[in-house]
Amino acid sequence: MPRSGGAVMPMKDEVVILAGVRQPETEPWELFAAPVLDFLEQLSREIRRERRQYEQLAAFGFWCRRSHMEEFRKRYEDGRSRLGRGVIFHIPASNVPVLFGYSLVMGLLAGNSCSVRISSKSQEQDQILCRIMDRILTRPEYKGMRRRISVFSCQRHSLAVREALSDCAGCVVWGGDRTIMEIRCMRIRPDAVQLNFPDRYSICILDTLQLGNITEEELKNLAHRFYNDTYLLDQNACSSPAIVIWNQEEESTEAENARVRWWNAVDEEARSYDLTAHKAMAKYELLCRYAMTLDGEIKISRYGNRLYTMGLGDISSDINQLRGVFGMF
Repeated sequence: MPRSGGAVMPMKDEVVILAGVRQPETEPWELFAAPVLDFLEQLSREIRRERRQYEQLAAFGFWCRRSHMEEFRKRYEDGRSRLGRGVIFHIPASNVPVLFGYSLVMGLLAGNSCSVRISSKSQEQDQILCRIMDRILTRPEYKGMRRRISVFSCQRHSLAVREALSDCAGCVVWGGDRTIMEIRCMRIRPDAVQLNFPDRYSICILDTLQLGNITEEELKNLAHRFYNDTYLLDQNACSSPAIVIWNQEEESTEAENARVRWWNAVDEEARSYDLTAHKAMAKYELLCRYAMTLDGEIKISRYGNRLYTMGLGDISSDINQLRGVFGMF
C-alpha cells in the first residue's frame, strides 16, 4: 500500500456494483414511503421462498416482512411531517452476516437513498442477498427503487469510499474502532450526520442455583436463546457474551453439576451450527494461545468440537480482551 507521511493513500480500484446503481439519487422521501414498503415485502417473500440454509438470511427475510415494517411505522404516527436527508453512506462490519441489509432497510424506511460499501470478501449470505435484491430491482415496477439503492464492493482505502463520504448527507459506520477512526480522518460534508457503532461486548451472568432448579423445557429455551445470541453470528455481535460469569456463593458439587447441565444443553443446541474447517482451526488456535498466556489456573472443557469452555479462577482486569469465537467461552 503506498504511503506518504505515514498516511494511507487512496487507491483507484475496481468498483463492483452488487445491487442497484452506481450513484443513487439524492431526493429525500417521506418516511415509510409506499414504494419502499412494497419493495421490502417483495424482498421478504423471495428470501423466504428460496428456503436458503442460512439462518441469518432467513431471519432477515422474516424481519423485513410488511407487517413488521408497518409496526415500525406506527411509532411515528404523531401527525408530524418527516423527510429523509438524502443519500446515506453505510459501512457495515464484514464479520456479521447480513448486517448491511438491516442498515440499508433502516435508511430506506427513514426516507433516504442508500449507498452501501461491503467488503469484497463478504460472506456468502451477503452475496445471496445482493443477488436477490438486484434481481427485484431490475423489474420495471421497481425502477424508482433501483435509483435509490447502491450496494457495491471495493478495496478498503478506495477512492470510491472517499467520494461517497464527501457527497453523502449522512454516514453510518458499524465498527470496529479502527474503521471509525479511519473514517473520521476523511473529508465529509459539513452538514452530514454521522452515526457510529464502536466495538462493544456483552457479559452473561448465570446463577447456578437457579439453573439447577429449572425444568428441562425451561433449560432448552434458555440455551436456544443463548445459541441465537452467540453461534448465529460466530460470537461477533454486540449481544454475544464475551464472558460467562457464574453467580454462586461457593464452589460445590451442585454448582458444578449445574454448569455441566447448562453446557450440555448449549452443546445440544449447537448441533446445527456450521463449523467449517477454518472456524475449527481458528478456535483451536485461540484456545491454545489463551492457555499459554493467561495467568492462574485454567480449566479447559470440550463438549464435542462445537463447544469449548475455559474456566477461570477470577475475573481478569482486562476482561474486554478475552473474546471467544465459533463456540468458545
